[in-house]
Amino acid sequence: MSKDRQAIGSCPDCAGNNYSCTFNHFKRDHLTIDSWEHRCQDCGHRKTSAIRSDDEIEEDSVAIDPTLCPFCWRQGSCD
Repeated sequence: MSKDRQAIGSCPDCAGNNYSCTFNHFKRDHLTIDSWEHRCQDCGHRKTSAIRSDDEIEEDSVAIDPTLCPFCWRQGSCD
């Protein structure tokens, strides 16, 4: 598992400065899971999202880049 965490500014709930964006990349055999979390260390406010490689994709859906944060659009690193 690789993890990429960056401070991103102030929290939308408490305006504290301990708000971070974390990207996690898991790989096991043919399965990959890319997850994102925005979290405030001060008040606990949190948003999460994850994409699994074995999730079914609907025909009319647009391709999503799992290494791009759905909340702040920063590019995650899998190094």
